[in-house]
Amino acid sequence: MTDSAPAPGGQETPKEASSAASRTSSRRHAVELVFEAFQRGLGLAELLRERSVLASGGEPTVADAAPAGPYTVQLVEGVAAHQAEISEWLDTYSQGWPQNRMPAVDRAILYVGAYEVIFEEDVPDPVVLKSAADLAGKLSTAKSANFVSGLLGRLSKLKGTLV
Repeated sequence: MTDSAPAPGGQETPKEASSAASRTSSRRHAVELVFEAFQRGLGLAELLRERSVLASGGEPTVADAAPAGPYTVQLVEGVAAHQAEISEWLDTYSQGWPQNRMPAVDRAILYVGAYEVIFEEDVPDPVVLKSAADLAGKLSTAKSANFVSGLLGRLSKLKGTLV
């Protein structure tokens, strides 16, 4: 089940609500991992390998590090596979805000959101934009939600020409 519109009658089924909550949690965890990798100067694949060791019962390399779930891994692997393209798109379409001027958490949200908007076809773009804006509103500055939503919205409109 993907993030989708509510069932007929306007009510989400318990399965839809659970799936949406799971995806929301996965997005947040993916943003946290991308942020951590950027801050620590690690490659995303390297960070996922650390989490894989933790999941298999190995010794933790980072305090309180949790292994990543399947959708989180899918998002982070997707960002890793398309990191150069996403970076170029963010540089091109951020209109006067180079990445080095963006709050680090905004960049992490944008990388995950851009990957999901452009490459994850089973998730509606409005769902991704809302989720990214919500994360930015909770984790970053007062103006970040609008910035993140606007930039991802622009990528969404251009996605047919980007890939």
